[in-house]
Amino acid sequence: MNYEYFIGFRYLRSKRKQKFVSVIGLISILGVFIGVMALNVVLGVMKGFEDELKNKILGVSSHLVVLNYDGAIENYRFIEEEIRSMNGVIGISPFIYGQGMLRSDTGVTGTEVWGINPENAGNVSLIDEAVGKGSLLEDKDNNKDRYKLLGKEILNKLNENTETGKPPIILGKELIKNLHLSIGDVVSLISPFGKIGPFGPTAKVKRYEIIGISDFGLVDADSKYSYMSLNNAMDYFDINGRVSGVGISIANIYDSKLLSKSINSKLGFPFYTRNWEDVNKSLFKALQLERLAIAIFLGFIILVAALNIVSTLTMLVMEKAKDIAILRAMGSKKHEILKIFVIDGMIIGLVGTLLGSLMGFFICYLLKTNDVIKSLIPFDSQVYPVSEFPVKIEPLYFITIAIASMFICLLATLYPSIQASRRDPIEALRYE
Repeated sequence: MNYEYFIGFRYLRSKRKQKFVSVIGLISILGVFIGVMALNVVLGVMKGFEDELKNKILGVSSHLVVLNYDGAIENYRFIEEEIRSMNGVIGISPFIYGQGMLRSDTGVTGTEVWGINPENAGNVSLIDEAVGKGSLLEDKDNNKDRYKLLGKEILNKLNENTETGKPPIILGKELIKNLHLSIGDVVSLISPFGKIGPFGPTAKVKRYEIIGISDFGLVDADSKYSYMSLNNAMDYFDINGRVSGVGISIANIYDSKLLSKSINSKLGFPFYTRNWEDVNKSLFKALQLERLAIAIFLGFIILVAALNIVSTLTMLVMEKAKDIAILRAMGSKKHEILKIFVIDGMIIGLVGTLLGSLMGFFICYLLKTNDVIKSLIPFDSQVYPVSEFPVKIEPLYFITIAIASMFICLLATLYPSIQASRRDPIEALRYE
């Protein structure tokens, strides 16, 4: 071990005359510890929230949709065949989109009606899992495979009439709650775009029987969406043989823009595509900006701790002035004196960073896995699209924060260390 390291460790371990220096050193370690820990936990929670929100949005809708500038698409089967052979495409399903009003004996509310193909709708979204989870009113165990099997059974019933002879429909969990309905009840779907009568347009009213409940865990979808079969939607909206668009799921969601361009060039006008990144661009940009802003402001905690390191080393240099002079008189070079105090400052930064990273990881792990901890932080599903802390442990964040913390601590050590290396040994020993 070089003597610089030996002396640096000795200075940190020794009992100094000025106890105040030791206290400030401990405060410096504590400041770095709190700053690193807080940054890791907050960024882990925000990253988890962003990923959870992204998964829920992609679970509700497909990664890409093919639309027509002229309106409804007639030759949608041809489009399916053209896209199916493209690299990266793993699922295709046509859909019909419309709006209406749902009326029950207790209330009226607006809805977004989706006509889906029960056979392949689960290939482009998590509709089968959502329907299975929502319709399983009891014994919910977060078993996704069980939800999917039940959901597929219910979705297949959309192509059949119910025992009462009424066409089937599936409503979102919040829709069911707002209208005070349950599975087996009958609801009226009202559209203002009905037939032309002697006194002008008349509203179209049709009664449907509820056969299932969808629960995506996303309030916006669960409070608006209702689902029926593709054929029933064609009949209700009077667009026989046509669809609103074709949904597409891809293997890598971050290839959506590239694949959109390929599909546009292959299909040509009047077809165009919309991808999930463009549709939700403002939302995810806002989340990224918020994460960056919080990281900067919490980083100030580490900066404050770095100022404490400057104070600690400055007082240490003053206390060890005679020792520095003796070392210089014995032949130590300036850079070797500088190295001694840089080592002291970096030890403080390393201990605080290491402990903060470990504690941050431990807290994130508890928030992610411990049900008791999760229950202590309740979320209102009416406000947030998640029901618990969606923490994600991102190794890159931990490494980046640790490197940034050590860099800040290194900068903090330079000024007092340089001042120590420039001390004149003659002045320090004059009165000894």
